[in-house]
Formats: sequence, C-alpha cells, structure tokens
Amino acid sequence: MKCIYYILFPGLLFSCNKDNELSAPNFEVSTTAATYKKDEAVLFSFKGDPQMISVYTGEFGKDYDFRKGRTLDVSGINLVFNSAVANEGAGTPQTGMFSLLVSSNFNGDYSSFATVQAATWTDVTNRLTKQEAATTATSTLATPAEGIDLSDLRVAGKPLYIAYRYNIRPQSINGIWRMWTFQGFSFTGNTTSGKQILGNMTSTAFRVVQKNPEITSRTTTSATVLTLRHADLSLNPDAAEVATENWIISQAFSNVNKIDFGPDLSTPIQGGTSAVEKKDFSYKFTKAGQYSVYFVAANVSLDEKKETVRKIDLTITE
Repeated sequence: MKCIYYILFPGLLFSCNKDNELSAPNFEVSTTAATYKKDEAVLFSFKGDPQMISVYTGEFGKDYDFRKGRTLDVSGINLVFNSAVANEGAGTPQTGMFSLLVSSNFNGDYSSFATVQAATWTDVTNRLTKQEAATTATSTLATPAEGIDLSDLRVAGKPLYIAYRYNIRPQSINGIWRMWTFQGFSFTGNTTSGKQILGNMTSTAFRVVQKNPEITSRTTTSATVLTLRHADLSLNPDAAEVATENWIISQAFSNVNKIDFGPDLSTPIQGGTSAVEKKDFSYKFTKAGQYSVYFVAANVSLDEKKETVRKIDLTITE
C-alpha cells in the first residue's frame, strides 16, 4: 500500500492511497478441445492482464500437485554393465581375479585399504551371466538384460556401495594376470512412476583403493570405462610375485529405498525479464495419458504476491 504523508501544524496526519493496493490478477485460460494426439500442438488462449504467468504441464517433474516436493518409494534395484577381459601376456591365466561386491556398512572412507576391509561386503559375482570370459577382449553383457537384482541387500536408512574387486596373486604359481574393463554401468530403481536412474557412468563417482599403493597400478576410472589392471612389469618386475588387491568402489547410493526429487517446477511463460504480454501458449505432449495442466498467474509488489490458478484437464492419445 502506498502511503502519502501530509503535515498539518501542529499535528501529523497520515493518509493512504488505496488505489495502489495489490489485487489478484484477472486471468482465464481455454483450449478448443479436451482431447489431442501426442506431438500435436495444444494452444492455450489467455484472457486477462497478469504480470506473470507460469505453467505446470502435469508431466513428471512438472506436476502442480508435487510443487512442494516429490518422494518416491523404490520397490527394487537393478544393476547392468558390460565387461571385457584380456590376458596380460602368454600363458595360463589366473582365475577368480574379479569379484562384484556390495556393502551397506562401508563408512565411505576411501583413504585406506583398512577401512575397506573393515566393512561387510556381500559377494554377488554368481549373479552375473558372465564371470570368466574368453581370452579375447570382446565386450559382452556381464549381466542379464533386465539387470541383476540387488534389492535384498538394501538396509533401511543405509546407503549402498558397489565395488569391483581385483584379486592379484603371484604369477609364478597362479598364472598370468588378466585385465578387466567395464562399461555401460547403469543402476536403476523401480518406482510407481517407472524406472528411475540411480547412477550411470557419467553421474556416479568411483574411487580406486589399493592394498599396496606403493606398487604403481594401472587400475583406473573414467566417465566411460572402469579398468582393473595391475602393474606394468617392464617398469616394476618384482610386482609379478606380490599378492595384493585393487578395488574400484562407487559413491554411496543413498537413494536405493526412497528417491527425493525435490519440488516439481513450473515453466515461466510471462514475466521476469520478458516485457511481452502473452495472449496464448502452445505446447506438445510427447506421451499419451491424462494431464492436469495448471496455469499460475500472479501480480507482485515489493511486499507481496497474489495469484490466480486455473486448471485444464486434457486427454492425450496415441
């Protein structure tokens, strides 16, 4: 409210200009039909003169009903990745070098091998389709197409860690080493809103932990490939007879029981930096279904904000 002050001697008189009071915007929205096909442009026509307009289309992540937050229960978790293996030289290769492990009580300290050993790790290597591959480095699916189910290893309130362990034994007794590479890491959770990505090659942080870090290992991680590989014997021949372990351990997956997506967000149509008054809005839905589309019109001042909300229900067909 804008106030105008008048001084009348000997007293002080306050007067307020009520014409400047903020009011909720006059706003209406309409469409020509209630049913459209997917990928067909839906034209929403506006009436009124609000300062700002935004829209919740009703799609996942853009739903008005979840504007204060969205949390989904995870009913099951699955892991998929591809792998390849090759011998590191001529001769009989070692077996049992690679293991896939899962822990819910690793404390997240990657700084020493002792902290890794102190955790309880469950060996799930036998859940893989491919455990010991041929001697050629051909990338094949290490897991079934639907992934391996790790749901039974979850603990309420605890994160889950996934580890690739590389068990290295003396070559003179056990045979030559092998190099393992992994790609296509995809960790997903099943929810009522479909399969959600919990982690993949680019979003998951992996760390290398070595039992004997003084031996220069070639175990590495990148955004595209994880590699289990031991020392270069041309630079360190003594490493051939040292028993040791290298691990690649994932970040903590704290979303294996519930996924907190935060609030769903609207899309601004008018206002902010835009000085153009919109009379309509065109949108295409890419999936068939029922959608409740909410438009939020607002007038704002330095002190307050008043809104008018309008809803349109649409059916989108194939």
